[in-house]
Amino acid sequence: MGFDASRFVVGDEWVYRARDAAASERVRIQAVIPKKASARIGVFFVDDPAGRVENVPGSRLRVPWSGVAAYDAVMANWRRIDDRPLDSVEEAGVEVVFDLLIPENVASVAWSPVSGATELRDRAELEAVIGLPVEEILAGIAWFELDGTLMLSPARHAADRRGRLPGALPRAVLDLVVEEEVQARHKCKHGADAINSLTGKRTFPEEEYAWYRRFDRPRHELLRQWCGHRAVSAHERLAAAEAEVQRLDVLVTELIQHLDQAGETFHARRFAEEHERDRITAYTVRPVVDRPLHPSEMPVREVPVRRRWSC
Repeated sequence: MGFDASRFVVGDEWVYRARDAAASERVRIQAVIPKKASARIGVFFVDDPAGRVENVPGSRLRVPWSGVAAYDAVMANWRRIDDRPLDSVEEAGVEVVFDLLIPENVASVAWSPVSGATELRDRAELEAVIGLPVEEILAGIAWFELDGTLMLSPARHAADRRGRLPGALPRAVLDLVVEEEVQARHKCKHGADAINSLTGKRTFPEEEYAWYRRFDRPRHELLRQWCGHRAVSAHERLAAAEAEVQRLDVLVTELIQHLDQAGETFHARRFAEEHERDRITAYTVRPVVDRPLHPSEMPVREVPVRRRWSC
């Protein structure tokens, strides 16, 4: 949607703010200079004793002066929730979590006028995703309602409240972190496979490692911290167990092949059959709970015994 300069009429009074955090000033429009994608507005500062006149961007005229009270109240709410600004690493971590786990129709990250604030649209759906009551989150942070949407202070609050990402969310985040670290390891050894769109060249391993240390590694460590030590250690143990099982499976297969080649065909077939038949999978790892058997249902095993005659 293009910039609409027709809403500015010479003689009207508007609210002007040089910055979002500055005080609202009453200005009267004296001239409108449309541009291709914006407009410059000549304004007279009504309450300035010196009669100051300036040429200001149209984007700095926020609302007509008649709505200054409501506008100032909204801006005061924005300042109130801007109590914990995010650094660049935290912002990158927040984007990962929201893009990966939270649908946009439920909640999203807002970058203006407060960087990293959360727009919460569907409380029930968010509770289902994160496994926490929204009231528990709201109790410890600053927030306000804007046109039916809850605006929450910067989005790291969910992790700050518990020291981890709740529910089953850490697994997806840790899987992504490990995947990115595998890619980073390749780049740090061989350089990037793709051509840099800015330089038109491939980056060297030293450049990729410098990028990893400055941007990727801090973000990965922050995401691990948000997931919590228990989730991280469980994820690492599971990954190690799966890798070890795969390694042993290959080793057993090679040993069976060597037995077969050495002429031990019977033992090779027996071990191969047992190896395949007794696999422990996700379908067999749980204990099977059966009903108790009646004595008449219990199998009877007959063992032949040589009868001894007494002398």
